[in-house]
Amino acid sequence: MLNEIESQIKQGKNIEDVLEKYGWKKFENIISEIFKENEFRIRQNVRFKTKRAYEIDIIAVGNNIIFCIDCKWWSKGRYKKSGLKNAIAAQENRVKEFKKFLKKNPIASSLLRVNKNYMVYPLLVTLHDEDMIKENDTFVVPAWKVNKFITELEQYI
Repeated sequence: MLNEIESQIKQGKNIEDVLEKYGWKKFENIISEIFKENEFRIRQNVRFKTKRAYEIDIIAVGNNIIFCIDCKWWSKGRYKKSGLKNAIAAQENRVKEFKKFLKKNPIASSLLRVNKNYMVYPLLVTLHDEDMIKENDTFVVPAWKVNKFITELEQYI
């Protein structure tokens, strides 16, 4: 799928327009593929329960770093900033609960292959470019910058 997207971009198509044609589910798969290409292990649509049930779109694990990724396949619009801030708050809550879940569940830690020294980061990946790179503890990265974000992680973490 990444090769197909790259081919369309080389033909001069705008990456946001290309990604928009795939739909939200394939958008999540594309983001997973980018992390896989960068040697992260991936779990999609991870469901877990602490006080209540939660779901995280993508868990990406590599080098004792865990990204809890929420993919936002939103179109452009006037109220994006407030929507993003609400999505960030919700993601940070899910990540807080996910950390509790991992601490109490050694089987989950084993399945993710992380040791006790892992760091967990919330990440929102958006279809369109947004102005912020970090809000509170959450990174906000447009899809077309995800690979660069991963390869330059040490600048952000």
